[in-house]
Amino acid sequence: MKITEIETIPLRLPEVREIGDGCQSVLIIQIRTDDGLVGTGEVHTNPLVSQAIIDAPLCSVSANGLRNLLIGEDPRDIGRLWDKMYRHTATYGRRGALMHAISGIDIALWDILGQAAGLPVHRLLGGARRALVKAYASDLAQDSLGATLAQARKHRDAGYRAMKFGWGALGENPRSDARAAASIREAVGDDIDIMFDIGVAMPFNDALYLGRALAESGVAFLEEPLAPDDLRGFAALVAASPTPIATGEKETTQHPYLDLMDRGGLRIVQPDVARVGGISEMLRIIAHAEARGVQIIPHCWSTDILVAATLHVLAIQREAPYLEYNATQNPLRTDLLVEPIRPVDGFVAIPDKPGLGIELNLDTLERYRWTP
Repeated sequence: MKITEIETIPLRLPEVREIGDGCQSVLIIQIRTDDGLVGTGEVHTNPLVSQAIIDAPLCSVSANGLRNLLIGEDPRDIGRLWDKMYRHTATYGRRGALMHAISGIDIALWDILGQAAGLPVHRLLGGARRALVKAYASDLAQDSLGATLAQARKHRDAGYRAMKFGWGALGENPRSDARAAASIREAVGDDIDIMFDIGVAMPFNDALYLGRALAESGVAFLEEPLAPDDLRGFAALVAASPTPIATGEKETTQHPYLDLMDRGGLRIVQPDVARVGGISEMLRIIAHAEARGVQIIPHCWSTDILVAATLHVLAIQREAPYLEYNATQNPLRTDLLVEPIRPVDGFVAIPDKPGLGIELNLDTLERYRWTP
């Protein structure tokens, strides 16, 4: 079996706003083989940047484009191809945007391998430890507290047993954030897990105040209250905050997670399969985290392609407390698959069809295809 083509398909909503919604545009990757198999992946980043990395011409032995490296290769040699992409892009890559592009390709290669074997990806990774994962409704904080409370009640009534609000008005005033958490707790009751995602760095003392105040509302974790590289700050915050601290969605490759866990003291890390280096690199991060007793709660705020890939990873983890589930009404999230992935009574089933177990909705693909 050989790779014959790698197609990159940017999608974009008609209106893109400057808000904390990373699913307003996305790059879909489809890898075709001479056996007629098509593997699908996605890149959760700026789609045009990743497209340029995939389409780039040969510049030197360590500065090549990913398509040049993969055409003619056997897509089932996933580990060797991952190393080849990493090694031959070392001059301009190793982290960041390069790893985002590798992630999408890696997801598509695992999809092909599963289809070729007639098995879901989680079987190839060692088999599922669970059939269902609890989903938490992940939503943007609204402009007013009343509107956010309305969203919280809506998610509770839809069957979610966990929810997270982030960005928007959060992070501007830690005291108002603490009052918002108390109001959400009162609105949804004591039997629903609540998380808060600040998303942008706040002063350390504000983060510490918030970590202490949120504990009074039983918040399950506080996400990204400090700058990603502030390892000393995270170490001090984790040690002092009664509310668990989580971070890691902006990192790529396994190496920053070692720093977050060993130097930053994090007990919850949030790698994104479509950013860190795909399923292959995610397995290495899981091994590091499990050896340290650290929870992995993946970041997953994009299309159902990422949701499917994340579910296969969650299936094989020893502990998988939550699937992050983008609960916004975004057609790139809700309408991209022929059979969209939906929670039932607050839980999402692990896919059981070969590969990722997904089929793209071609009408949605064409409706939002982006030609800059």
